[in-house]
Amino acid sequence: MKKHIRFILAAVCVLLLCIAGCSGYYVYSILSGYEKARSAYTDIRQEYVSYADSTDSLGSNNKGDVLASAESSPLKVDFDNLKESVNPEICAWIWCEDTVIDYPVVQHSDNEYYLNTNAKGESSATGAIFLDTANFSDFRDTNNILHGHHMGDGTMFASLDKWQDESYFKEHPVMYLNTPSGNYCVEIFAAFTTAAGSEAYRFEFSGLPDIQNWIEWIRRESVIKPDIELFPGDHFLTLSTCAYSYEDARSVLIGRFRTTE
Repeated sequence: MKKHIRFILAAVCVLLLCIAGCSGYYVYSILSGYEKARSAYTDIRQEYVSYADSTDSLGSNNKGDVLASAESSPLKVDFDNLKESVNPEICAWIWCEDTVIDYPVVQHSDNEYYLNTNAKGESSATGAIFLDTANFSDFRDTNNILHGHHMGDGTMFASLDKWQDESYFKEHPVMYLNTPSGNYCVEIFAAFTTAAGSEAYRFEFSGLPDIQNWIEWIRRESVIKPDIELFPGDHFLTLSTCAYSYEDARSVLIGRFRTTE
């Protein structure tokens, strides 16, 4: 009987060791995948993007006032070489000061493609920030929709729900979107959680009254209420990622384009 018990205990120990080993390998694989993804995007930034010093180029380090009135994008992106050497499907660069949002934007004919492929075209669980296939690649649409993963290490679009906090929003009121044809200051005016496929994802409108109704819906849904005057003729950027408050929930952040130099 004692031998039988010892055998069972030994078997249990071996099983637990196997489980621990497999779990450790799984965690290691995830962490190494995160590091590989971060490294890939760091390499792209260092090679093709330069950043102006915010204090020197914008005249002050008071972000809430200065960035919102910046006359030029603090970024310079070498799109010609970026598209030729890295990926011809890169159509923009999105950046927000003092946040992890600092990525190339890609667009493919299938929205599923960049869920598991990074901006270099490599297989990656982090995927890439991508423009919806329904949008024009030059961001001419009324509502231009960017998708990105909510990664466990806080990268990609994991931070979007932070803008639902008023103090965080006030510290990060704008983003910048550089494109091959022009650069934009994106003035944030809405942040909320919504269902996948909700009105936030509309890109077709029947006319200016329809757009005005859409703007009013966005403002009602938004947790933040900045005093920004919006017009039906404006163009908008919607950033979207998964949320986990209910099934098929999404965190969205919406801003209005303003052209910069």
